[in-house]
Amino acid sequence: MNYHHLTIEERSCIRKYYVEGLSYRKIAQLIGRSPSTVSREINRNRTHMYDIPTYYPHTAQKKYLLRRSYCHRGMFHNQEILDYIDARLRETWSPEQISNTPCDLPMPSYKTIYRWMYDKYLTAPLKSLRRKGKSRGKKETRGKFNLGKSIRKRDKSVYKRQEFGHWEADTVVSGRGKSKACFATLAERKTRYYIAIKMPNKTAEEMTKAIIAALSELPDEAVKSITCDRGTEFAGWQKVEEALNCDVYFADPYCAWQKGTNENLNGLLREFYPKGRNLSRVSPATLKKNLALINARPKKVLGFQKPVDLFEFSLKKCCT
Repeated sequence: MNYHHLTIEERSCIRKYYVEGLSYRKIAQLIGRSPSTVSREINRNRTHMYDIPTYYPHTAQKKYLLRRSYCHRGMFHNQEILDYIDARLRETWSPEQISNTPCDLPMPSYKTIYRWMYDKYLTAPLKSLRRKGKSRGKKETRGKFNLGKSIRKRDKSVYKRQEFGHWEADTVVSGRGKSKACFATLAERKTRYYIAIKMPNKTAEEMTKAIIAALSELPDEAVKSITCDRGTEFAGWQKVEEALNCDVYFADPYCAWQKGTNENLNGLLREFYPKGRNLSRVSPATLKKNLALINARPKKVLGFQKPVDLFEFSLKKCCT
């Protein structure tokens, strides 16, 4: 069974409901966790202010990170333990056999041994395992940052797509090693109108300029919010908020569906520019033509109306 540690967003929700006096069971129901998880979290991490017990999410997060930093620290720095595990692995022992067979040394769990192998802390290769080891999912390697407003703070009415002016932003990149050129993409949630701007690279400076250039000519009522992920290309979100007088929100990690409109339209753009393509060779005229084709397609979700027609109609309403 896999266990996912509580996030800072979940801890913030626990704080809100705890202060409101909700029961542990009710809090657990609201955040999608078990009551024992909520009970253990509050009892382990609550603090006392003027002898009154309370719970602060950021204090709880710091305590959690501190505990994680000490996890198996002594074992990891004990070369004798590492050498013993390496020797048993080369003798074709499994991590579970190593962990559970009595010896004179303290042994970590078999999961820790697997993790040390994958992270190259042990010299024994993965092929020394009888089943060669399960392949790990790819780690997220691009930079991220933790500032800005979470999508959880965005007004719930935005989900209904009844109000014009809420956008989603993303990036479409060139094939690896082909070029740094990429597209900044923007999708309006209600009308499904789609914009793509060619950029020389995926830096925060270029992305900030592209978003402001694309949306600054629209009336204020047409740009109420922008939702994106936490890739470092969106690190200039404060400048975007200031220039466009709007709110920028960030989707949760690994929750692409929270900006599904943009993700779907990026897929349509990929019909013209498949993955692996060198986007530096795309001319602005060709990109404009292909965007016009996408926005002129009738969509079933819109009652077979065209995004471009709905977008222009909504703009006229903003100006009247």
